[in-house]
Amino acid sequence: MQHNDYYKNSSQNNLPAKSMTENVSMVVYVLQLISVFTGGLFSLIPLIITYLFRTQVKESWLDHHYRWQIQTFWFASIFYFLAWVFGFIPFIGWIFSIPLFLLASAIVIVRSIKGWKRLTIQKAPQNLIE
Repeated sequence: MQHNDYYKNSSQNNLPAKSMTENVSMVVYVLQLISVFTGGLFSLIPLIITYLFRTQVKESWLDHHYRWQIQTFWFASIFYFLAWVFGFIPFIGWIFSIPLFLLASAIVIVRSIKGWKRLTIQKAPQNLIE
């Protein structure tokens, strides 16, 4: 067996071969989770990566993951934005800011974990908004 044949045939090590776009999707889920700890400030990084690689997965099951990741960004961004706006209003605004920030963080965490689980079994995420 040649050296190159070992890498082409993944059945010998009993591990499924993963495509580059599948690995990118996994990295984006991790980056989305990391962005929670920055208050959404670094959430643009996984969004840009998703948009760059989305054209490579059109008409496949991975396209649903990329769309899921983009929707996660936009859903959370709405609540992060509102949390920041209310955060500038003293006292009464802070009452709204903290729950909105927690809601945005929960959206990212839940959707990232849910998407990651479906990605590991090579299925599209459920409950996509059309």
